[in-house]
Amino acid sequence: MDAREMLEKIAAVVDQANVNVVFGAPQTSGEVTVIPYAAVSCGFGLGSGTSSAGDEACSCAGEESCCGKEGEPCPCAESSASEGAGGGAGLRVRPLGYIEIGPMGTTVKPIVDHERIALAGILLGAWGLAWIGLVLKSIFGRR
Repeated sequence: MDAREMLEKIAAVVDQANVNVVFGAPQTSGEVTVIPYAAVSCGFGLGSGTSSAGDEACSCAGEESCCGKEGEPCPCAESSASEGAGGGAGLRVRPLGYIEIGPMGTTVKPIVDHERIALAGILLGAWGLAWIGLVLKSIFGRR
């Protein structure tokens, strides 16, 4: 697959990005309608390159009847040049909340990730303990 084909595939994905990706289909139960919404992010990358690892090697070198002329590359020489290409893509969809429409009005209700909040608290506590340890070491370590 060459770079042009990769770019065409990326363009096809980008063309599909629309409001239906962020807002889900409305769900109705009785007099209440719920519309979920999410954050969508994506990233793409691709690259290609070529390199030459050195001189070309002639398979008939040293023989009396070499197929090449002096000063010109041998036609049976094996090239050590290489080339490569690669690409990747990532897509992340994270639910943020839902919109509730009912007889009492319209409300936006967030979806809270309690595990993420707990992890942030644990990391903050560890960071604080590390700083306390460094301060105590600098105070009491000088004696």
